[in-house]
Amino acid sequence: MIEVSAGIIRDAEGRILVCKRGSGRRNAHLWEFPGGKREPGEDAATCLVRELNEELALPISDVWECETAEEGGIRFTFLTGRTKAKPIPTEHEDVRFLHARELLSLTFCPADTPIAYRLAMNEPSLTDFFWDFDGTLFDTYPVLSEVFAKACALQGADISTKQALDWMKITMTDAIQIASEQLKLDKERLLQDYEAMESEITADVMPLMQGIDKTLRSLAKAGCRHYLVTHRDHSALDAINAKNLLHLFTGCVIREDGFPRKPDPACLRYLMKKYKVNPEQACMIGDRPLDVQAGRNAGIMGCLLDPENRFASIDCDLRATDTEKLLQILMPEPIKPL
Repeated sequence: MIEVSAGIIRDAEGRILVCKRGSGRRNAHLWEFPGGKREPGEDAATCLVRELNEELALPISDVWECETAEEGGIRFTFLTGRTKAKPIPTEHEDVRFLHARELLSLTFCPADTPIAYRLAMNEPSLTDFFWDFDGTLFDTYPVLSEVFAKACALQGADISTKQALDWMKITMTDAIQIASEQLKLDKERLLQDYEAMESEITADVMPLMQGIDKTLRSLAKAGCRHYLVTHRDHSALDAINAKNLLHLFTGCVIREDGFPRKPDPACLRYLMKKYKVNPEQACMIGDRPLDVQAGRNAGIMGCLLDPENRFASIDCDLRATDTEKLLQILMPEPIKPL
């Protein structure tokens, strides 16, 4: 197996060196941590020192092995190191020193991708999580789409729960507007009928999203804080309490608090100010693009929980298609020297 050394090299400011591969090379135009193939008799550290000197004229010190990975028949050894010099590229399209969080904006080679992600998400790590309710904490859309279809039926319109869900996944306001226009319904009556039936939904028919309770508990155990951000009424708190999870939440905003709907960031900014949340360590998690946009409008990261891959083209900071893997996405293991 081919052995390759790759360096996580920091400058005096703690920024990390990344390089963009040139044309005509494997993984052309993707970003990587610099390094190269070991020669006979070399150990990983010696190889890295030589390669960075040859490719970038870059002296490094304090070299330590930290991670290994295999990709395409190549075993990569990642090493940390430091430099006080500036790289002089000879083979790469571009070289940059970036703060760890900035690595999320780049597309890395396959072997480098998980390392870059773990660096980005741990410098700094996330500590405060703002949660949407419907479709994020609770799997309520099956019953909500049924209620919406019934509200349409009261005015003689026959739609499937799938059609209702497609509209509701944009925003509730859009769902009411689209349905009223396409089905020739009275918009005000449709909203009133829907809200009346929605208010009758009890906590016992609101199931949790699979695995979300484990995620909430694990993050809380690690010292993180949770906040509920929803336009649902007090029934949201009743449902969370029924699952014995309410004690995990530091604060909440519900319909009765009178904040404008997301993506307006007012509700997030209120909670952030009240609980002295550091924006760099906060994330809004929701199942619709408006949740992510609310987070961005508030100056924090946004994570789109999209099990159906419904919004694959939507730009977002973080993305999860599996609630079981959400914990790994929000709090990956840090990179540590061996």
